Amino acid sequence: MSKYPVIDFLLRHGHRFAIAVALLPAIAGICLAYAGWGWPVAVGGVLAGAILYVLAKSYVELVALIADMLLPK
Repeated sequence: MSKYPVIDFLLRHGHRFAIAVALLPAIAGICLAYAGWGWPVAVGGVLAGAILYVLAKSYVELVALIADMLLPK
C-alpha cells in the first residue's frame, strides 16, 4: 500500500501510536506537577491521556476497518 503511507503506518503501528498519544499529556502533567504546578495538573494529565487513548485507539480501529473494506489488497 505504498500509495497510502499514513494508513499503512497506522495499520502497522496503530496500537503503539495510541499509547504514545496517550502518554504525552500524562507525562506532561506529571512533569508540570513536579515543577510546582500542583498535583491536580498531574491528575488532569493522566485523565486527558486516558481519554486520548480511547480516541486514538478508536481512530486506528476505524482506519483499519475502512482499509480492510475499501482499499484493494
